[in-house]
Amino acid sequence: MLQVGRDDALNPAFVAEVAGIIRTMGHPDRLRIVELLRGQELRVGEVQAAVGLSQAATSQHLRQMYHQGILSSRRDGRSVLYTVDSPLIGKMLTCLTETQREMMEEA
Repeated sequence: MLQVGRDDALNPAFVAEVAGIIRTMGHPDRLRIVELLRGQELRVGEVQAAVGLSQAATSQHLRQMYHQGILSSRRDGRSVLYTVDSPLIGKMLTCLTETQREMMEEA
């Protein structure tokens, strides 16, 4: 039953921001990349080697997540290091990990 005027209703601006993040994260390779970058900084080449994508594909994924505010980057000489910059991503990954564990226990 729909409850109108609930105090815990999501703010429309927050919903719009989260929807953009969810759209961006809808690609399996991007999920693998943020899981890899969670809690650490890595260079593009290190991300590429770990996920097994081409340099162009890896760079494109990193760039899209950076522009969405999911990742942050910094220069280190000639290299660019990336890390997860969105607290929402950490919560999403935790939720996915817990759900996967529960589903595997039920199987």
